[in-house]
Order: sequence, then C-alpha cells, then structure tokens
Amino acid sequence: MFFVHSNDNFLIKRQVEKLIQKANVNGDYEIFEYSLIDDSISSILEEINTYSIFSNKKIIVINDCWFVNESKVKLHKNYDVKFVEQILNTTNQEVEIIMTVNSDKFSKKLKIAKLTESTCKMLKLDEPSTDQKKQILIKKLENANIEFDQDALDLFIDKLPSDMQVFSNEINKIIALNKKLNTQLVDEITTKYHSFDTFELANCFISNDVKTFLKQWASYMEINNDIFSFLALLASNLVTLRNVLLFKSKRMNNSEIASTLQVNPYRVSKLLEQNKLDISQINDKIKVLYSLEKNIKGGIYDNKIIPEIELLKMFSF
Repeated sequence: MFFVHSNDNFLIKRQVEKLIQKANVNGDYEIFEYSLIDDSISSILEEINTYSIFSNKKIIVINDCWFVNESKVKLHKNYDVKFVEQILNTTNQEVEIIMTVNSDKFSKKLKIAKLTESTCKMLKLDEPSTDQKKQILIKKLENANIEFDQDALDLFIDKLPSDMQVFSNEINKIIALNKKLNTQLVDEITTKYHSFDTFELANCFISNDVKTFLKQWASYMEINNDIFSFLALLASNLVTLRNVLLFKSKRMNNSEIASTLQVNPYRVSKLLEQNKLDISQINDKIKVLYSLEKNIKGGIYDNKIIPEIELLKMFSF
C-alpha cells in the first residue's frame, strides 16, 4: 500500500503511473480510480473487498485523501474515517492500493494520519529545484538534438509557473517546433504565462509578501491594463478574510464559516494559513482600496504610478 503526496499534481500522477506500470507488468491487474471528494468511501471499500469480473487482481487508486492533514476540504457526503481505517487495515493480498493527496502537509497529531504512516509506504514528492529543472531541460533538448543558448534556459524556467505539468508541456512544445532555443523563442512561448495567477498576487497583501508583489506587479500591469478588476479581486479577498476572522472569534470552525459565507472550505483554510493581519489592519487596507478606485475613476490619480505607490504603502514593513 502506497501513499503519494505532493504540492504538484503532475508529479503525483506520474508517480502513480510508475507504480501501476511496475505492478502490472503482465497486465493481470484491473485498475480502478476513485476520489474521496466525488465518490462514496463505502463504495470504494466494497470494491476492495469484492472479486473482479475480469481478473483476480486489482489496483485501486484513491485520490483526494485529505484526512491526513488539517485542511478543511469538503469530502463526499458519505465519508467516514472508520472506512479509511478499514481500508488501511485490509488484508486482501490480491489488491494493491495507492492513496494520493495534492498537498505536502502531513499531520503529526491525527490518529488516522499516524495509522496511514505506519501502514503505507510513504512517497513525498518535492518539486524539482531550479537547477534540477535546468538539468531536465538540457537532457530533453540534447536527446532531441535541439540547440540552445544558456541564457534562454534560465529565462524559460523563470518565466513559467511552478506547475510541472506546464513545464513538461512547454518542453514538448519546443521539441515539436524543432528550433534552436533562444531568448526570442522563449518570449514567444511564455507570453501567455505573464498573465499569471492573479489570486497569488492578491494573496501577497494577506501574507505581507512585498518581495513577491514587486516581482510580479510589473509583469501584471504590462499585460493586464484593467487595474479595476485587480482592485476588486483584492478587496474581495480582504473582505472574505475579515469575515472569516470575525466568525473565528465566535468559535465557528472552518466548515461552518465556509458554509455561512458560501465559499470553498479550502479557500477559508488557505486564507487563515497565509494571513498575517488583524481585523483593524484589514479594514485599513479595504479603505485604501476604495479610496484608490474612487481617485482613479475621478481622474485624481493616473492608473499606473500612483496606484503602485499606494499599494506598496499597504504592506507592513
């Protein structure tokens, strides 16, 4: 029994494929894939304990195993931890079980997490470092007999998001083009990624991460001329965070808060995890945003230099 976890879903999928290929060399396993979010856990347990019509052996992949950490992700309505315990304690030698979760967090306190760790072979997959990505890229290009400039390699890695699926796809695109990799080609390939995840940029204000903000803001404004959409997104995040903190002060749990505010439970946990602000600080930032939007629309501020200065003032140094 294996438990595979990582922040990068592509790495998880690739590892699961490797485990399946290794076990199913002779093709005598029937493969089933489930999710604890989408599928009833009692049905999964039933599949584990019943014989297959086509084969005596099964490989059962169970995704979204969020029970190993404190993230408040809403699982299937029939989820019950007692069924997880039964799965972990299964003695059916004809069934290979692979559990996964798209997270690198693993609880040291939860009883079910401890049982998982003692029962499964744990495989934690870390995202490759910049140097490791560079070596992967070089090896792929050399194997495809594609020439490259050294500065283009660094630019390629720097401009892509951290998602390894994107990294793999874009390498395959370069190989398919069969052109020398230079900085001009990198710019052409990675243009669409300049409009990166605006939620990440907005979250800089919650985590007080001015370094990331400075790095990404210029690229954002170069591609996205609509500052009002960004201000609306940022205000929405801050208002949601403020409301979450208010409900927290009333001793509501994350699931209750998510239900009341009608937001994803995972979003609630991420906001709380990243937050370094108190309610008064959040209110001050919301006021700045409303004032900023009013002054831009009224022609008092331009839509670039002054907004950038005002946004920088929102960080606590």
